[in-house]
Amino acid sequence: MGIFSKIKSALQKTSEKISLSITGKKIDENLAQEIEDALIIADAGVEISLELSAKVSKKKFSQEATDIDVKKFLSVEIFNLVKPYECDFFESCSAPVPYVILVIGVNGNGKTTSVAKIAHIFKSSGRRPLVVAADTFRAAAVEQLKFWAKKIGVDICAGKEKADAAGLVFSAIEQAKRNGNDVVLVDTAGRMQNRDDLLAELEKIKRVVRKIDDTAPHKTILLLDGLTGQAAHAQVDVFLHKIGVDGIIITKLDGTAKGGALLSLVKKYKIPIFAVGVGESIDDLKPFNAQDYADAIVGL
Repeated sequence: MGIFSKIKSALQKTSEKISLSITGKKIDENLAQEIEDALIIADAGVEISLELSAKVSKKKFSQEATDIDVKKFLSVEIFNLVKPYECDFFESCSAPVPYVILVIGVNGNGKTTSVAKIAHIFKSSGRRPLVVAADTFRAAAVEQLKFWAKKIGVDICAGKEKADAAGLVFSAIEQAKRNGNDVVLVDTAGRMQNRDDLLAELEKIKRVVRKIDDTAPHKTILLLDGLTGQAAHAQVDVFLHKIGVDGIIITKLDGTAKGGALLSLVKKYKIPIFAVGVGESIDDLKPFNAQDYADAIVGL
């Protein structure tokens, strides 16, 4: 299955809500209202929904226009909205070496599995990633990352249970330098955005890492669960302002009808989208493509 087919399949629950509001409908003033309602239900947010429905209202469609023409028009508008935040993340992570990537987010967003998927993409492109099991307070997370590291054939650095995460990451970077790993992927413990004490541990990791390389971590990625929809805004608010975030990865798009939330996130935070999760297999993390997303979300 190609990349577009994967994204189209992942966004099917979302696109059904939007597509059904257009398909077979007469192109009149009522159509814009139906599109607005469908976008809101798909969790695109009120502002985006009003903006897109208003553009449909103002558009002078010909008398021969069909629902496909409306979908194409909406696809172009959505593409224009998200294209500036499409980022060739995997190509950008080249220098310095080792390139240190910190993966953060709340509990249950899929960090550990996503770290494995990112490592798999890097390895497939000829890189030598090292994954770091820095969620030292959750034994299951360490074992899960060990399982994936063995399965995909990448190096791993893991410490004792309840070991200091910042110290472990420091050791991992030193290990990477010795062994020639050009990418270090750090799987951090889940942090609730309302717990300042837990967020402080992430700040400590950043401080310690900078003792080796004052430009590190070179990327900090926030993992967001696609199932949370508009609730993701609260997470972005806190992590962006307290920790710093270079871009986001949205997981579990294949299980949600709230795929429109991505629109309001880029509109409000103007933050790059590095990748999207479109399934459970190791190959189901895909670089974000604005055109594929725009077409898929309207059901083209």
